[in-house]
Amino acid sequence: NSGNAFLESSGINAEYGEPYFAKSFFEERERTNTPHRSLLTFSIISSCFSSKDKQKMFKKDKDKGKDDDKGKDSKDKGKDKGSEKAEPSPQKATTTAAPNTASPVSPSTSTPPQNAQPVESPEDKAKREEKVRKEEEAKRREVEEKKKRAEEEARKKAEDEKEELQKQKKAAEEEAKKQEVARQHQEQLKKQQEQEEASRKAAEQAAKEEQGSEEAEIQSLESVKADPSDGPVRENYDLFPQDVYSAYDKIQSFARDLNTQIPVPEIVVVGPRSSGKSSIIEAILGRPFNVVGLGGATKRPLFIQLINNPEAAEPRATLKRDPQMKEFSTDREVPLAELPEAVAGRNTKVSEDPVFLTIEHKNCLNMTIIDTPGLILSASTNESQMIENVVLNLIRPIHRLILAVEPSKEWTQMEMLSFVKRTDQELSRTTFVYTKFHSQLQDFSSTRAVNRFLSGTLPDVKTFFSTLPSSRVRARFRESDKYQEKLWQAYRRDMVLLEQLQYDKRYARTLGIHALRKYLLNLVWRSYQECIPRVLKHLRARRTITEQSLKEVESQLQSLDSSKLRAIASGYAVGFLQVIEQLLEGTSEGNPTVNGQTLEEEKSQQGDADWVDLYNRAIRFDPEDWGIPYWNCKVYGGQQFERLLHEFKAVSDHTEISEVTVDDVATAAGINRLNNIPNYAWAASDLAAQKSQDALVPLIEQLCERAVYIVKRLTDIVEKVMDGRRKKWLPASSPATSMQSAPSQSNANGVSNSSQGGRIDINNIEQYPYFTHHVKDLFYKFVDQTGKICKEKCMDEFLSTRTIYWDLTEHPDSHGSLPIERSDHEDTHAAVRSLSTELFVNLRKRITMNVLLKFYNFFLGPLRTDLWNEIQGKITCLGDEALEQVFEVSATKDKLHEDEKHLQGVIKKLTEQDQLFLDAATQFSHPVVLSGGNVANDA
Repeated sequence: NSGNAFLESSGINAEYGEPYFAKSFFEERERTNTPHRSLLTFSIISSCFSSKDKQKMFKKDKDKGKDDDKGKDSKDKGKDKGSEKAEPSPQKATTTAAPNTASPVSPSTSTPPQNAQPVESPEDKAKREEKVRKEEEAKRREVEEKKKRAEEEARKKAEDEKEELQKQKKAAEEEAKKQEVARQHQEQLKKQQEQEEASRKAAEQAAKEEQGSEEAEIQSLESVKADPSDGPVRENYDLFPQDVYSAYDKIQSFARDLNTQIPVPEIVVVGPRSSGKSSIIEAILGRPFNVVGLGGATKRPLFIQLINNPEAAEPRATLKRDPQMKEFSTDREVPLAELPEAVAGRNTKVSEDPVFLTIEHKNCLNMTIIDTPGLILSASTNESQMIENVVLNLIRPIHRLILAVEPSKEWTQMEMLSFVKRTDQELSRTTFVYTKFHSQLQDFSSTRAVNRFLSGTLPDVKTFFSTLPSSRVRARFRESDKYQEKLWQAYRRDMVLLEQLQYDKRYARTLGIHALRKYLLNLVWRSYQECIPRVLKHLRARRTITEQSLKEVESQLQSLDSSKLRAIASGYAVGFLQVIEQLLEGTSEGNPTVNGQTLEEEKSQQGDADWVDLYNRAIRFDPEDWGIPYWNCKVYGGQQFERLLHEFKAVSDHTEISEVTVDDVATAAGINRLNNIPNYAWAASDLAAQKSQDALVPLIEQLCERAVYIVKRLTDIVEKVMDGRRKKWLPASSPATSMQSAPSQSNANGVSNSSQGGRIDINNIEQYPYFTHHVKDLFYKFVDQTGKICKEKCMDEFLSTRTIYWDLTEHPDSHGSLPIERSDHEDTHAAVRSLSTELFVNLRKRITMNVLLKFYNFFLGPLRTDLWNEIQGKITCLGDEALEQVFEVSATKDKLHEDEKHLQGVIKKLTEQDQLFLDAATQFSHPVVLSGGNVANDA
């Protein structure tokens, strides 16, 4: 009660607990100078709270008072100073404060004396000091944390301000960059416009200058006066007369008909970039067709195939399909006017894949000109190295001629000589052409200078100097006649300068594009001229072979009589029987890998050849487990027959007696014998005889069928062996080797593609299929008859019941006792079944061995002895009429007469063609001299 009264009078809430109360109590005591006896009241009040309530109140007080600690400390210090200055006397303070602090106390409660001091134990003091220390430590940590938070907030604020400043700075820089880019873009556009304007003006000026230079060049060319001794311009391109090309077409036709290959000359044009390679090719052909210009117009190899076609009065150009470009997946015929643009469409980038162009015309010889990408010899880049490798690969084949093109300049500056020597050391197939000769001529001022330059060529190496009109002039004059006229004018312009310089006339044959063209075409003409003797040799060899074949046919017609046929028949029969005997004895000549059979293949090819029992049930077994020899090897003939006999023995040895029932025993016993005793021995003998016959007869029949199949299939092997022997005996060049070729066909020239096609040879047995079939039929009939006799012999091995019973009664001790009563059926059945099984096993063993012996004696033996007499006797006994029927003599003679007539016609045609070929060869090799003096022989 005192505690509650004190709390109420002090205004302290009891839920704050003892700690808060203690603190408030002492503060109140010090403020009011309350005597220490109030401690007793404090103790009483403190005891009213539980420890749990105290902890709760202290925690709430601590949380609530944290914010006021600093203020209270400063306030207490001020109070302490004031109390030191004017502190009332204890008695006075006590007296004045007594009424306010007095608490009603129970009469029974004793009040401590006023001067009594509170007693504090050491433990309480230590706890109090520890508590104070912890409070001070908590305050210190709180201050430090607040300080750290303030510092962290200040740092973050500074960083945020710094970051904001950086963002603003970056934005300002980006804005400045954008403005600078926009300014530069404006300057670039302005500069580009200025450059375009300057380029346009320069292009206009260059066009005016080029137009002026073009006009000047045209005037320069046209100002050259033609020399009356030169003749018409056209004759410089009509090197050969029309008859030469007609004769050439006939020679090509003969070569194709005789399967004689005539190689087509190939010329590879190489040189530095912009040296005029494509221009040289155009000048050789007599018309512009390619993309000609600076900067390396040719980027892919271009194969120009010139083809002689008598039907093409005008040049006919065809661009072949290009696998590298999908838009050119088919061949396309291109008009000559569109050819430059069509070639340019495929010449977009450097590549080793060629472009193929065919040009057909009646006035040309078959040849191939290969235009190559321009070399970049002064640079060492990937592109230059790639072009160099492509060109080297094209000129490496030794059958190709090399045309090295290079602009005219000082000899010390020439580059193509060292390049060409990398593949043609001796320069035996290389021709040098130096273009732009007119510019070089303008640098000469004396006869000595020009002659010294012309004499700088290599000895024994063909070299030419030429000048061609500029690309703009050639593009302006695309028509063939005008283009060729400009070429001739360019040549005459150089000749005028040379004549003014009084050059050495010995070099005249090396000057001009026309001299180069004449030289190259003569090389092509000579290459074909060298092929004429080879074609003629083949033509005459064909006629000789045909004449020999005709003589052979006539000889066969005369010798085809009965004696000849008997000799052929006898020879074939002997050979047939010899091979049959060898195959049965054992030989690998028949190629067992191809013609042999494994056990499984034998059964599958014969049909349903599995072993079956009496009830037609298949007998399945593993040949390896049953010990069948060579079951997985390919064999034929005697070894295949041996494998069959081993298989039969294995199947027979594993065949058991069928079920013996009580009915079988009772029926087989029959009537009683002497003394009214049933004869069960007779029953066992009868059952053994019947069961053995039921089990083994189907096996013997199957053995006979398969043996006949094995022997009959030897005829196919015999044919292959005999055919192989004939091919070895006959020489490869013998006319008989081509007797069976397909019927001959004559080509457009009347030359037979096969002079012996469809002919027959009376010595070749393959010409008489009916006779060979007759011999095979005799062989098949003999094999069937022999198999039938052998099977009958095998059936004799099955003994009668009486014989078995007699053998059984002769040796009674060898068998167990039999019952004599009929009453015990089970005992009787078991005893009879046991005895019949024993008898079956003995019979099976004896029959199997005897069957094997009889197949050796009555099947294989006659094939090795009686077969000869059978077949040879029947063939020898054939009369003349029968022999002619078997050999189909009338049909053979009809075929021989047809062959004779055909060969006579072929020989006549070949004789005519021989003369036609000689005329064409003469016409090609010795052309008529043209009015301008251009002949092939002059080269």
